[in-house]
Amino acid sequence: LAQAILAQAQNQQGIFPHHSSNRLASRSLTPAVMGQSECKGCSTSDATTDTVKVNVGVTLLAGEAGAAKTSPKHQAAEEQLQCREEEVKEKQLQKKHEEEEECRRQEAEEQQRLERERAEEQLRLEHVRAAEAQAREEQRLREEAEFAEREAAERVAGAEATRRAEDERKRAAEEQARKEAQEKVDLFLKAKGFKTMSMPRTSCFTASYPLHVAVQENNAGLVSALLLSGADKKVKNSTGKTPLEAAEKLNKKGSHAAVMAALG
Repeated sequence: LAQAILAQAQNQQGIFPHHSSNRLASRSLTPAVMGQSECKGCSTSDATTDTVKVNVGVTLLAGEAGAAKTSPKHQAAEEQLQCREEEVKEKQLQKKHEEEEECRRQEAEEQQRLERERAEEQLRLEHVRAAEAQAREEQRLREEAEFAEREAAERVAGAEATRRAEDERKRAAEEQARKEAQEKVDLFLKAKGFKTMSMPRTSCFTASYPLHVAVQENNAGLVSALLLSGADKKVKNSTGKTPLEAAEKLNKKGSHAAVMAALG
């Protein structure tokens, strides 16, 4: 592009042909490098022979660039470029905003998840504590029921032991009473001439039994001893009376009431 512009400029102005530019490039100008210059009094340059090296391409390009910068097309391009940059910035801002929104959404979801997990854990712990409390209560009730059962069993066992002890005491007392009664009956039978309680004693065509004799003697203790030893209170004497009937006949104003009570 630079060569085309340079050729166009040379054609229009008719100066600085291509071969002249080569010669100009080979000649040396008055040294003026890095801001240093020779003193005018010491200069040996010739105004007729000295030439100036002009970079036509660069000059024309600079002019074209400056003209391009101020042209409407350039301004439109710059405005379009600026619009695209603004769009890019807006898209970047929008993307950043969306990323921030997504980050906040994820943080909110994570917070909700943590709160949900905490609530579920709290509920689980409450269920565990409730189950443990129920288990403790059931254990307490079982222990109380077992204790009550043991107490009831102990009371039953105690009552049974007391009953057995009472029965044993009664049995022992009855056995002792029978033993004493038998001793008393034996003495009585021997004293009154009876061989046994069931055999009557006969005399002068009369017959009487040991129980009838005890009734006649009004001896309630002996009557009880005879009965305890196995005497038959329904046996009849020679007059046809039982011991009770004989007591009733002999009873005068309650004289034989104890005997009658023993026989009753």
